[in-house]
Amino acid sequence: MQRDKIFEQGSIGKVKLKNRIIMAPMGNINMADPIGRPLDKMIKYFAERAKGGTGLIITGLVPVSQGIDPTVEEENDTTYFPRIDGSSRTRLSGWRDLAAAVHSYDCKIFIQLTAGLGRVGSPEPALKGKILKSASINRNFYVPQLPHLPLTDRAIRKIIRSFGQSAINAKVSGFDGVQLHGHEGYLMDQLTSSPWNRRRFGRYKNKFQFAIDVVREIKKRCGEDFPIIYRIDLTQGLQETYGDEIFNKSFRGMERTIEEGLELCKALAEAGVDAFDVDKGCYDNWFYPHPPAYFDDAPYVEEIAGRLKQYFKKEKIQAKVIAVGKLGKPEKAEEVLKRDWADFVMLGRPLLSDPYWPQKVREGREKEILHCIGDQEGCIQSFIMGGHPCCTINPYTGFEDTKTITKAERIKKVAVIGGGPGGCEAAKTAFLRGHKVTLYEKTDKLGGQFIAGSNMKIKHDLARYLENLRYEMNILSKKGLEILFNTEATAELLKDKYDVIICANGLTPFIPQIEGLDKIKYAEVRQLLMSGISIPDHVKKVTVVGGGVTGCEAAYSLAYEKGLEVTIIEKLPELMNGVVHANRSMLLWMIMGKGSPVGKNNGVSLPVKAYTASKEVKFDNDRVIIKANRKRPDPYKPWITLTPENIHNPFNKKLDPNDVEQITIDTDYVIFSTGGKENDLLYRELYKENAAKEIYCIGDAQRVGKGWEAINSANEIARFI
Repeated sequence: MQRDKIFEQGSIGKVKLKNRIIMAPMGNINMADPIGRPLDKMIKYFAERAKGGTGLIITGLVPVSQGIDPTVEEENDTTYFPRIDGSSRTRLSGWRDLAAAVHSYDCKIFIQLTAGLGRVGSPEPALKGKILKSASINRNFYVPQLPHLPLTDRAIRKIIRSFGQSAINAKVSGFDGVQLHGHEGYLMDQLTSSPWNRRRFGRYKNKFQFAIDVVREIKKRCGEDFPIIYRIDLTQGLQETYGDEIFNKSFRGMERTIEEGLELCKALAEAGVDAFDVDKGCYDNWFYPHPPAYFDDAPYVEEIAGRLKQYFKKEKIQAKVIAVGKLGKPEKAEEVLKRDWADFVMLGRPLLSDPYWPQKVREGREKEILHCIGDQEGCIQSFIMGGHPCCTINPYTGFEDTKTITKAERIKKVAVIGGGPGGCEAAKTAFLRGHKVTLYEKTDKLGGQFIAGSNMKIKHDLARYLENLRYEMNILSKKGLEILFNTEATAELLKDKYDVIICANGLTPFIPQIEGLDKIKYAEVRQLLMSGISIPDHVKKVTVVGGGVTGCEAAYSLAYEKGLEVTIIEKLPELMNGVVHANRSMLLWMIMGKGSPVGKNNGVSLPVKAYTASKEVKFDNDRVIIKANRKRPDPYKPWITLTPENIHNPFNKKLDPNDVEQITIDTDYVIFSTGGKENDLLYRELYKENAAKEIYCIGDAQRVGKGWEAINSANEIARFI
């Protein structure tokens, strides 16, 4: 379909853009060398998005507060962030190469500069004796027992001067402008917002002053024509999200109201800001600035960007407005522009999953777009755990410097067993390299375990991805990739017929053998979801055994879609351990009855009850009997994140395993979400019988894990066979 508004030319300040598509600042962590110089990995990562047709790219955050905010540094003066501060010519060489690469495709590039992390930075420096800093005395987000002390006015002025130096360094390196990282509760937001800035004395007790001073410093150093975008949360939305109790539990001051946010934008526009990238929320409701799959499309664009656009019209302010937040569907991006809610649309994860989104939309190839599934395991969780940005469904994202598809030197006959995402990736990649490929799928549909997830209303992004996957595989099948549906592969069927066999046949669900299992009605969670969440008519109360992400998604869906009374039992002290914070906190927010997929504080389902640090003892005729730890933590604190295993928190106390109470839960039905075991029987049999020269096992058939691991390993093997 024609997308006229998306491809209109535009401008920010005096910088002309070929279309209205802006790449959001999607990480570049661990894409620079230890002194902060961009590596080839970062350059090719951004160049690929420029090649795909994006009009403007904004880098990930680049701190300017080295030596002031200890959370942006690592040992021996190294960093996992890129750096452009100071006067190091060594660092600038990488930035010059990056700007030149992006400009080759008629794409502009702005650098995102940040004042630092402050209270949302890693607590590790404090554990090594350094003093953490913020706008006022604030708690560390990860370890609330650790305080951040107020920055002095002198230190703040030093940060401002560093903004100016970093901006002029970017300008001489070829960058077209700067984006200031003033949102989401990072240090710049802490200095300009009530929840964290409670300064009573000095210049920066005025919450607008720091941002204004930064803008004026950059304009002074770079010239009035050097454009600035300011990234701002128009409101942190904490009271709207959680109610008044959040201020008794975590904050001393109220969040920025939308009205105050509009006033700040006006002041910044008068100071010289040319455009505003505007969203909502902060770390303590991180699902707003990083919308998970559960949200509907554009959950707050009209409310936030649209409100700012109308305010600017009323006040006759010339600054542009950039909308952000789940705009990956081309029709939704077009609608936002046509409704005049914004001047530009910003895409982050959609351009990680498919760098050629702009080109495919412009050419009318929208069915070919590889749609983001919103799991955030690659784009965010990866670098939280020490990696760099990547993508679950696009194995080339973040690996543009090392991964390519080359034609095979010798054509081989390849069999792929299992039509899930991993199997499809293996079959597709091997076929594109010229191999003769046969894909065996025992059911009548491609998609594997993703099918189960896509049957929940809150996983509509997954359903759209599967549409794309099936469309793509159907096109390839017409070109010669053989897909055999309703065919279960056996060793006898495969032996001595192929040069390569790739087993991607998934996992075997696990149901624990608990006393009284024969006395209750139950289903395994994948069985439930594959049935379209079909529950017997008489069921009113459901118990979900297993509080991982799948169990919690199923629990919420049963309450949200079926109106059932649901209880979760989880053996660990916390629900969804290891799940990316945005997704975990939003799901907690929904199952506690505080919010819904439309993004409002109007829960549309019954609250879900949860017992953590608890173990099932037995089942007995419509009852579940459990042993629950008496000191188990409150499972519903979405404003608090879980620290990774490799970060020691000395304030965490282990629960006494003997301090338990027995609790009886009435239930009509039990859902087991207790994981599974690798289904490697076929692989072992094929290997034993030497059924082919090359035999591989990938994904859950080898090791039960995440979607990224399955798709990445499939791609890795298929590129080299």
